[in-house]
Amino acid sequence: MYKRISLIIALALLLLVAAPVQAKPNADTTIVAVNKNESVTVALENFPSNETYYVYMNYNGTYGVNGYLVSKLTTNSGGTILAEFPIPAGLVNEGIINIRFQSLSGKSVWWNWFYNETSAYNPYPSSGSSEPTYNRRNAGTPWFTVTSVVKGVSISGTTSNFPENERIAIFVKDGAMDDENWVEVSGFETSGGGVINVTFSIPSSLKYKEKIAYKFFGLKVNYPIFYSLVNNWNYP
Repeated sequence: MYKRISLIIALALLLLVAAPVQAKPNADTTIVAVNKNESVTVALENFPSNETYYVYMNYNGTYGVNGYLVSKLTTNSGGTILAEFPIPAGLVNEGIINIRFQSLSGKSVWWNWFYNETSAYNPYPSSGSSEPTYNRRNAGTPWFTVTSVVKGVSISGTTSNFPENERIAIFVKDGAMDDENWVEVSGFETSGGGVINVTFSIPSSLKYKEKIAYKFFGLKVNYPIFYSLVNNWNYP
């Protein structure tokens, strides 16, 4: 009997060690916005700090398991970040897509799903409106809208809803998932927040890269305000 109990305890301990765990109990992911067949923006909140995650997408009902690898993301010291991810060509025109965040160790896993339909910017449709109520980013969500790209030279756009009186540093890197070499290229003060027109340069070392990743890092709050990718070609 003693041997049987010991064996049960040993098996239980083995399962505890081997089984993957989720992120922090109060961790969460929120679908902020969707550009149909192009990208999804997700807010990660209270994830483990300074942890690198693989981001997968797959068909509905798969939890993202064995899906398309679309990005690799490292959380900040607070585990909270807003990031935009491309929708893979293999999932174009899928109605619902599963997205999965899995740490390099495989022990921290989180997943969500979203309708593959373009978000409406206005989070409060008028009474009786037939507009969809899903995939809407909340009023006040920090955002950066790219208005122009000069291939290999610069990226321009407009911020909205950034924190007031914040010092922002702008970093860029090769959009390839295995590259973690961020380069600081510019910065600005938000003053009263709201709408700010920003142009930042593409370093010569990145001017021939297919995609450029960029992030706006709040120096006072010490975490990225916004993170995204842009194609390195002339736009519009």
